[in-house]
Amino acid sequence: MREIELICDKHKQYKKETFMSPCRGRCHLCKKKKVHGYSNPDHISNPFGYLYLIPEICIDCSIKKNKCMWCE
Repeated sequence: MREIELICDKHKQYKKETFMSPCRGRCHLCKKKKVHGYSNPDHISNPFGYLYLIPEICIDCSIKKNKCMWCE
């Protein structure tokens, strides 16, 4: 099962976002720093760099627990 198939109806707008950054966020389940950042359609320029969308849980936990990675 792919992670895109586990995104719930509430967060279906995130299905079109693309993976952009390597492991910038922390998973709320396993607590490891292995959550990838995704493109942000509402991004505004800032002096600190790109603002990524970070899911709540990592792809591995999403697949193992059969949960949406954007839900808490």
